[in-house]
Amino acid sequence: MSDWALAIPSFVVTLREGVEAALVVGIVLTVLGQTRRQDLYAWVGAGVLGGMGLSVAGGGLLVVLLQYLSHARPRLQYALEAGFELLAAGLLTWMLLWMTRQGREMAGTVRQQVYQQEQGWGIGLLVLAAVAREGMETVIFIGAQFSQGWLPLVGALAGVMGAVLVGYLLFGWGMRLNLRAFFLVMGGGLLLIVGGLLVSALLHLSKAAAQAGAGLGMLVWDTSRWLPDDQWPGVLLKVLVGYRDHLYLVQLLVYGLFVGLVGALYYRSWVGSAPPANKGAAVQGS
Repeated sequence: MSDWALAIPSFVVTLREGVEAALVVGIVLTVLGQTRRQDLYAWVGAGVLGGMGLSVAGGGLLVVLLQYLSHARPRLQYALEAGFELLAAGLLTWMLLWMTRQGREMAGTVRQQVYQQEQGWGIGLLVLAAVAREGMETVIFIGAQFSQGWLPLVGALAGVMGAVLVGYLLFGWGMRLNLRAFFLVMGGGLLLIVGGLLVSALLHLSKAAAQAGAGLGMLVWDTSRWLPDDQWPGVLLKVLVGYRDHLYLVQLLVYGLFVGLVGALYYRSWVGSAPPANKGAAVQGS
């Protein structure tokens, strides 16, 4: 049971990213329907498939490269893991802050872009870019966990199915879902997951220096005897909130500063923002 907890972070990331992409696709289809351009639906489908294909191809190349480098030069494995963890943390942080602000005007922006596109290939490229952007962010996050085996991939597939379901409920059945609450809760979960990525990256950097804990300061706690982070329920706390049974001072400080500062910026960005649910409803009802 503890092993399956490793699928949770990739599920959370993929679900949130997937819902972002599903909103764009749903808005494009709605506007095309309103303007009686249903003949361009095929281009939307091509854009979705193309974006997903680019993401899968990029993910496959990334995994192959990481496996090759880790086997050819084992000493680089920790440095590689740390590098991708830091890259994934940076991208997810950008997504949390920048996309939250841009999301306030997403419906209007997408509608305007669709109206400006007279050719089907332009619609396809618009959708492809949206799907590929969200997909590549997810792929990099999964790549940062390549040492954990196939379970992160299972979580990602479940997240994709969940995002498709949310998109269908919104634009297929016309249901009014509270997307504001959804993104707020998912954003909080991502905040803790990214904090855990930073903790892990620091440890991998110290291991790359040939000594675990090198440069990380004093050992704050050692709870490995009664709550190991590779067994239940420690592994669940590890993937959800960044818990480690060995935690050093620098890791604790970085985790606290990140969650505190980025969390404050993230939740402040929601103050006075228009609920995403209203955007979806406006697109469907206008």
